Amino acid sequence: MPRDTDATVLIVEDDHEQATEYAGWLEGYAVRIAADGEGALDALDSDVDVVLLDGDLADPPAGKLLGQLRARRPDCQVGLLSGTSVGDEILRLDMDEYVPRPLDRDELREAVARLVDHGAVEGAVKTYLALVARRRRIEARRDEADLGDDERYRELTGEIAARRRQIDTLLTEIDDPVVGAGGGTIEGDAAPGVDEASAAGAPAGPPLYRSRSTQFYALWLGAALTYGVGDVVSTLYATTAVPGLIEGNPVIGTLLSSAGLPGFLFLKLIVLFVLLSVSVQGARRREPFSYYWPPVVATGIGLLLTGWNVRLIAGA
Repeated sequence: MPRDTDATVLIVEDDHEQATEYAGWLEGYAVRIAADGEGALDALDSDVDVVLLDGDLADPPAGKLLGQLRARRPDCQVGLLSGTSVGDEILRLDMDEYVPRPLDRDELREAVARLVDHGAVEGAVKTYLALVARRRRIEARRDEADLGDDERYRELTGEIAARRRQIDTLLTEIDDPVVGAGGGTIEGDAAPGVDEASAAGAPAGPPLYRSRSTQFYALWLGAALTYGVGDVVSTLYATTAVPGLIEGNPVIGTLLSSAGLPGFLFLKLIVLFVLLSVSVQGARRREPFSYYWPPVVATGIGLLLTGWNVRLIAGA
C-alpha cells in the first residue's frame, strides 16, 4: 500500500556521492544531508523525523554521534546504515532500525517508511497515555455520579477511544505482531493504561449504573419488590390460602401444577436475571433505552400481576 512521504529525512554520510544518491532515491521526502557530526547536529531540528546515520562515520564515531542526536531529539527515529558484517557493539547502539548495506532504492525507501511509521506509532502512544493519565487525575478528584454529566470528561474519554483506534490502525499498517490477523488487537494488556472499552470504541463516559447509581438501584429495587416479592407472595397466597382460586389465573395454575413451587420460582428468577442483564449491557454501552426498559417492564408486569392476584383474593 502507498506510504505517507510527508516527513523530513536527515542523511548523515561522509561520502557525498553516496549521500546524493540516497537523497535521489528518497524523492517525495524532504531530505537534508550532513557530512559529519557538527553538520548533523546543526541540521537536526524539530522538523526532522528520520535520521539515516552512517555506521562507519569517523568524525565523530557513529556511536558517540548517535548519543548526541538522541540527547537533542529523543523522539526522532534513527536508522543505522552499515555493512552486513557488524559487531555486537554496533547492534547494542540505541538505534531504531539497522539498515544493512549495500542496499538499493526500494530497500532504502522501505526502511525509511518503516521508521516514519514507527515514529507515528510512538507519537500516538505518547499522546494516548498522556490523555489516560489526565482522565485518571480527573476521576481521582471527581465523584463518578458527576462525571457522566460532564461534557469535557465525555469528550476526553471519546478522544482516548479514538486515539486507541488510531494506534490499532497504525500497528495494522506496519504489520506489527501485537495486532492479530484480523486487524483486531490480541487480548491482554498491550500497554499500561490500555482498556478494552476504549479499544473497542466504547461510548464515552462510565457505565450508566456508575454515573447514575442511585437511579439504577432505585429502578431495580422497584422491579424486585413488584415483580419479585409482590407477585410471588400474592400468587402463593392466592393459590394456597384461598381454595379454588388457582382456577382464576390459569397460567400460574398450569405452571404450579406442572412444575410445582420450585419451577415457578425458578422461572421468575430466570426472567428477572435476563432483564437485569439487558439493562446492565445497555448501561455499559450508555444506551438509555436498553438501560431503562427492562426494570420498567419488570415493574409494570409485577404491578399488573400483583394487582390481578389481589383482586382475585379480594373477590374470593
